[in-house]
Amino acid sequence: MQPDDLKFPVVFHQGVASFLERTDNWSSCWFGGPSEVQVHGVPDASVPPHHILTLGCREFPVLGKFGLHLSLFYGIRYSGCDMLCRKRDTFNLEVSRMSPAPAEPDWPYPHYPHHLPYFPLRVARKLECDFATFSGLSCQPGWDVSPAAMVVIVPASPVIGMSLWGPSGDAERTQIIFECDLSQGAYRAFNQCA
Repeated sequence: MQPDDLKFPVVFHQGVASFLERTDNWSSCWFGGPSEVQVHGVPDASVPPHHILTLGCREFPVLGKFGLHLSLFYGIRYSGCDMLCRKRDTFNLEVSRMSPAPAEPDWPYPHYPHHLPYFPLRVARKLECDFATFSGLSCQPGWDVSPAAMVVIVPASPVIGMSLWGPSGDAERTQIIFECDLSQGAYRAFNQCA
């Protein structure tokens, strides 16, 4: 498995990689668009993090611990963003750490949209594998995570309807990584590039 094999997000949990794909039907998983979740504790409240992805318990039953869904946000407008978030309840997320701050006005490129394109996702296929194999989909494979973690890789993909990072960032295959601690209702979000 190689980073260039990804067009849509992939989720790893308990020895299973779930490859997502776009669907034209309603799904409890979706990419981008607006979110009903309110994000609190952002250092620069005028530039909120982007809603990247929502994973639903219909496709991922383990997420029942989070309520109906787990909404993942990331500070794309914050160059090199690394953030920690904890779910307060179904509709509220608390950012406990976000760096750097403040956001950069033209990062990753001028006139960056407030919302990413919205489309529903479904699980296209599942593959049993260990984390070392799964991490081969990352631009920087081999990092350590807790065996209980749920890890999500979101690629910069030409099929989403916009450039996530601008021509140079997309060319570097910049990915957003989410390491989710389901026992704590928390996640770390950061990016990696080739």
